[in-house]
Amino acid sequence: MSLRDNVIRKAGEYIGVSEDPPESNNVLFNTNYYGQEVYDNSASSYPWCVTFLWDIFRMSGASHVFCDGMKTASTETVYSHYKNKNMLFDSGKKGDIILILSNGAGQSRRVNHAGLVVAVNKDGSYETIEGNTGSTDIANGGMVMKMTRNFDGRGYTIVGFARPDYDSKGPKPGPGNNQNQGNKPGPGSRPNQSYKPAANEIPITANLTIVGSGVRIRTAPNTSAGVVKNLSAGEVVKASGRIASRYNPWFHISEGFISGNYVRGWIKDYNDNRRWWYVDKDYRYAKAEWKNIGSKDYCFGKDSYLFVSCYIKSAVNPTYYWVDDSGAYQKQYDTTSPSRKYRIVENYKTENAR
Repeated sequence: MSLRDNVIRKAGEYIGVSEDPPESNNVLFNTNYYGQEVYDNSASSYPWCVTFLWDIFRMSGASHVFCDGMKTASTETVYSHYKNKNMLFDSGKKGDIILILSNGAGQSRRVNHAGLVVAVNKDGSYETIEGNTGSTDIANGGMVMKMTRNFDGRGYTIVGFARPDYDSKGPKPGPGNNQNQGNKPGPGSRPNQSYKPAANEIPITANLTIVGSGVRIRTAPNTSAGVVKNLSAGEVVKASGRIASRYNPWFHISEGFISGNYVRGWIKDYNDNRRWWYVDKDYRYAKAEWKNIGSKDYCFGKDSYLFVSCYIKSAVNPTYYWVDDSGAYQKQYDTTSPSRKYRIVENYKTENAR
């Protein structure tokens, strides 16, 4: 996979991520950029369409490509950097940074929004992934979204396309040049070098609590395989894969395989932040329902995945409930007029979470 494709793939992983709480600009990309959580206040504001791009390039191992390694949160700076390099174009290509001026921008602004071009359509329009955008507020919508942009679009003007040099060489390895310092694995995060997925295995991230006594770790995902050791109730194991079978489920852990009928815990399928679900003893899991877990209320869609960062309409009254980026219900944001900048789930029993 090329570096350009890797950046685009990484951006796609974060579609649907939004600031929490709404209209605060508190979001993962700002936290990574500033080194701490930040919130808008009377003295400071933290728009994040550019910090989203900076962070996506960083996480893709392409920090040296975004603005040639410069760290900036400003659309104006991105515009000036590529204009001064004669790398600002009237038409775009896959991997370009699209620069936009929304109708609500101040008269002195040349640009106030940016995104990543992920495809060029035959009709001349562009598929983009943008941070801090929305269906009604282009430049401050509060969510990562995939959009279609064109030169005669309503509410905005395409200013140009900044073209990063994906073929440029990164800094040589040495003190201070480790681009991945922020993502260095901590204790217990070392990959299992001997790990080999089984057939039909889905990659996951999970910490599972054993809920039965004498639960056996086996060398293969079947009851006739050899026993490695027994686990006791209450022990916690890390799983890196699961066998996707409703009636014969297995989880892959470092020492072998355990039955899915004797565990409880949160699971992230495909290591995708939009695919969290919860398993209980006997491989039971919530589907199209609210569930209280650890004294917090969570809502699961028809696909059994967890709703996150959205408003969910009550099944019994006109109230919409806000669930944050962990999926937990936040009562203080109950409303009958939810912000259209965020996903609104009208019927959690029939809609998929993902």
